[in-house]
This record gives sequence, C-alpha cells and structure tokens, in this order.
Amino acid sequence: MNPNLENIMKKWTMAIVLTVFGTAALASTPGGTAGFQFLKTHTSARSAAMAGAMVAVTPDYAALHFNPAGIAATSSRSGSFSYLHHLLDFNAGHITFLQPGIGPGVIAAAIDYMDYGNFDRRDQDNQDLGQFHAGSIAFTGAYGLQPLPQLYAGLSLKYLRAAIDDYASDAVAVDGGILYRIPSQQLSLGASFGNAGKVLSAFVSTRDPLPTVVRLGLTKSLAHLPLMLSLQLYKYSDEEWHGALGGEFTVYENVFLRLGYDQAGREMHVDQSGDRFAGAALGLGAIWREYRIDYAISSMGALGVLNRFTLSGSF
Repeated sequence: MNPNLENIMKKWTMAIVLTVFGTAALASTPGGTAGFQFLKTHTSARSAAMAGAMVAVTPDYAALHFNPAGIAATSSRSGSFSYLHHLLDFNAGHITFLQPGIGPGVIAAAIDYMDYGNFDRRDQDNQDLGQFHAGSIAFTGAYGLQPLPQLYAGLSLKYLRAAIDDYASDAVAVDGGILYRIPSQQLSLGASFGNAGKVLSAFVSTRDPLPTVVRLGLTKSLAHLPLMLSLQLYKYSDEEWHGALGGEFTVYENVFLRLGYDQAGREMHVDQSGDRFAGAALGLGAIWREYRIDYAISSMGALGVLNRFTLSGSF
C-alpha cells in the first residue's frame, strides 16, 4: 500500500475512534426527549432477532445502521430490502446497496422510511376537515475500509426529514465506527456512534435534538458449538444505558435460528401479564444460492409484537 495513503487511513481511523468516545461522553449527558425517534428502529430482521446486538457483527447489511465499519468486510456487490409492520399499522422499510472495490474500500447507500399513515383532521368543534399524512425518511451514504490487517473503519452521512401534514423538520447527521477482529479467537470487538448532527429546521419553533447514540460490544463464535453470541451496551442521549444480548445458532449449513433480549424491554412494562416477554426476540434465516431470507418477531410486551422480513443477496 502507498505509504501516504496508509497514513491517511490511519489518521481517519483515529479520528473515528476519538469521535466514538467523544460521542459517548455527549450521550452520557441527559439531553431531554429527542426527535426523529424512527432512527431507533432496527433495519433488518436479523438484527431485530438478535435484539440489536450488532455493533461487532460483520459482514452484515445492518452494519450501516449499527456500525458502518462493518460494511468494509463486504466482498461482492449486494443489496437488501426489509419491511416492518409496526404497531398501530405503521409501516417501515429499509433499502441498502453495497459496492466494494471503490478505491481501497466499500461504498454503501441506503433509504429508511417510516409511514405513519393518514389521520383525521378536525377543528375545535370536532368537525371533519379531511385527512393528513405523517412520515419520516432518511437517506444515507457511507464508506468503509480496512486500514490495518484486522481493523475496519467506517463513516456515514445522513439526511433526515420528518413530516406531519404541511409541517416538516430536516436534519443532517454522521455515524462512524471501528471494528477489530481476532480470527484465532473467533472474536470481534466493535464501537460506534450515531446520529451526531444538527437539526436544520423545526416543525414550528422548537428544534428537538437528534437521538445521539453510542454502542460498544463484542461478538464471539464458540469453538465447539455452532453458536455465535453477541453482546452490546448502548445509550441514546434521551435514555439510560441498556444492554442487549443476541445469539445465532446454525441449525444446518444454511439455516439459522436466532434469539435476543434487549434490557430496554423493562421500560415497556405496563403491569400486565403480557409484559413478561417485553424485549425478547426470535427469528429464522435461510440462505439459498446468492440470496438470504430472514424473519423476526420482537415482543413489546402487552403493547404487541413487531414482524420483520428481509430479503438480501449478491449480484
């Protein structure tokens, strides 16, 4: 590798490392309720089934959401589409495209949307005035590379827009992360920050802050059992620290069973018997030729369950 290019890559990686820990300090300071809450939604069935414990998992399409460094391990052009049927008949989707071989790394692009549907518009006298629509969307561009033999780094830029009727709020944000793999131990360590940016415009007059997040975690594949375990600690600026644990069991060569639990499920409790499973998740995955199909069901306790479906592949 060209020495000048190698030095640039090392400096770029160091900048990401410093920003990760700087964002951790920022997230540790209570910032009130954040806007753009749709950014907290898992973007793939695999990540949802593992309760979001994905900061050290690579390669995976969801890396763009949890740790952009993970896209650097992609070896072929690929893409994915995910669909989520949310509570109250909200619908969400995620489209990702990855292209390796762009310079020394991998480039990626993604679109995330959340459609809240139509709502009845009424005046102060409860007169019907028709309907209005609400939704949110995010456009993401990212780049990941491998500056050192076992080290990966990535950075992404996002444009965000949330709209309710004729009102809208816009923002820009940056995500970044690093990932270090130890092949001899089948171990990966990851750290990332997300949603660090600025709200450009408010719905009316108040600009709600972005839900800045920091994630730290590790992934370990067991030596004598076809099981990968992933642990993650994370904190959003408007929440406390939480932990998530996920596992992926290889049932057959191309068939996977996944389980996960997110400690944040405790906050969904409304003192009903259905709350016992809040934060738990279950999923299945299968690979056929160049394609992968994943499904996940996540419990929100007595509030209900979320169903996700992802289709991905190389081409």
